[in-house]
Formats: sequence, C-alpha cells, structure tokens
Amino acid sequence: MTKRHREEPVIRPFRLVNSRLAVPGVIGMRETRSLSFGKMPHVLLGPDAGFPEFQPLDDWKNEVALVDARALPRELREEAGIKDPAEQHARLVEMEWAYYMGKGELEDLCIMERARLTPLDERARGVLTAHRHAYWLAGYSRHSSMLWVHLIGGAAPRQAWTSIWSTPPPQPLGEGPPAWLSPEAYSELRLARWADRVLRALSDGMVTETGLLFARVREAIWDLEEDDLARAGMEAAAHMAAGADEVVLPLHGPARRVRLPPFILSVHERSPFEREEPSRLREVHVPAEDAWILTKDLR
Repeated sequence: MTKRHREEPVIRPFRLVNSRLAVPGVIGMRETRSLSFGKMPHVLLGPDAGFPEFQPLDDWKNEVALVDARALPRELREEAGIKDPAEQHARLVEMEWAYYMGKGELEDLCIMERARLTPLDERARGVLTAHRHAYWLAGYSRHSSMLWVHLIGGAAPRQAWTSIWSTPPPQPLGEGPPAWLSPEAYSELRLARWADRVLRALSDGMVTETGLLFARVREAIWDLEEDDLARAGMEAAAHMAAGADEVVLPLHGPARRVRLPPFILSVHERSPFEREEPSRLREVHVPAEDAWILTKDLR
C-alpha cells in the first residue's frame, strides 16, 4: 500500500467582503490603517496575503507563538489541543452538522484552512517543548521598539532581536527609486515593508507580518464572497507573479511594480536587556524584493 500524501487545498476564488481586495492565500491590498510602520499602501502576493489584519505591530507589546500544524503528527496535535481547520470542516460536512453551524462559522474555518501557521496557547507550547518539537515565537514592543523572532526547541534553536531604528541604510548609487516615484514615497514604502522583510529573513521565510496580525484575530467571524471580484483578483495576482510591471486591481485600479534592494540588518543573539554580559551582534542579509503600489496614491 502506498503512503497517502496530504493534498494541497484547491484555492477557490473567495474574498473578504470589505473595501480592500483580499483573497486569502493569494493577494491582499495592505491599507494605511493596517500597516505597522511606514504608511505607504501596497499590494502583497503569496500564501500570507489577503487575510484579516488587526492591531498593527507598532501598537504591540506582546508576542505570538506559531507552528505549522499540518506538519505535526496527528497524535501530537491531539495531545497539544491543536485543531486542524481542514479536518474540522471535513468532519462537520461528513456528520451533516455544517447546516446547523451557520454560514459565518464555516466561512471562518475556510479562512483558517488557508493560513500556513497556527497560533499556540501555553498548553500547546508545553506539549511541543516536551516533545522537543520546534516552533516560532515572534513579537514587538512599542516601548522598546524591539522586534524579536525566536526558534524554540528543535535541533537548532536560536534567538534574534532587532530594532525598528535599524532601518535600511541610504541607497547605494544607482539603486534609488524609479523615475516615476518620488524619493519620499520610496522611503515610505521601504519603511512599510521593513517588518515583513525582517520577520521573513529571521525565520527562514516562515513568519510574516500579516501572519502575525492574523494570528491575533483568528477567532473572529468574517463575511466571504465568491464572485467576479475574487476571480479578477486571482487573475491580477497571476499576472503579477508572471512578471507584469503594471496591472489593474479590482476595487483599486492600476498598480505598478517597485524593486526594493537588499540590506544588512544588525541582530542581537540574546536579549539586549540582560545586564550580565553584552549581547553579541551578527549581520543578517535581507534579500531584495518587489513591491506593488497603486499609481493613484502618487498623485
């Protein structure tokens, strides 16, 4: 008998019903009110795009523990009390309870099925620690301006702290904004992308800013719609991923690609607040990336 592999869920074209384009797991418009630092609205692609966002990081003074629940053995998930939204959804449908659950709760499960990482409570963290299974711990404090990302447990645990004031240095010659974008808007975009780029660089791409924001509000109920706007959003995302430099986004209009250069980040390997001995610094390379901004915001 061959081993059964978990099939990746088919991405249906449903979106959050609100004023921004948000197709969970595909594409999401990041608006000013949800951004943590720089306030340049921009469009995000990929598996962490398009999810509900709540309380930007610059208002935080806490942390969230996260793990890829799908990678855990079923026995370990059950011991830790970690629920798999896809399994919950399938079980409800199989037992014909879906009708009685109500549309809102089922739609909430649909969103959580697309999330890569699951937040952990204290019980779950204790179980994973006892089994020496790794998980991520990430947070920010508005009082100290420190952002941290720790890999807890596993074969190679590590810790990292850095400050929002460690913003990218001035641009080298020839790597400034494109001619159609002002230096001020370009600087604001780089600042708006700082937290997400740093989180990914410190976590091997696992932890993202939008993933953290969604982890804070997973139990809310959200209205979804499977309509032409959602399908148009998925088509726009496909064009962007294929290399188009300009696309028209439903609800928002034309958007253009901007290349953001790499930078070097100084990171503490232990808490900089411990007084016993100085914290050692190391350099982390944050790679270049493309960002997308609305052309109407440049007028």
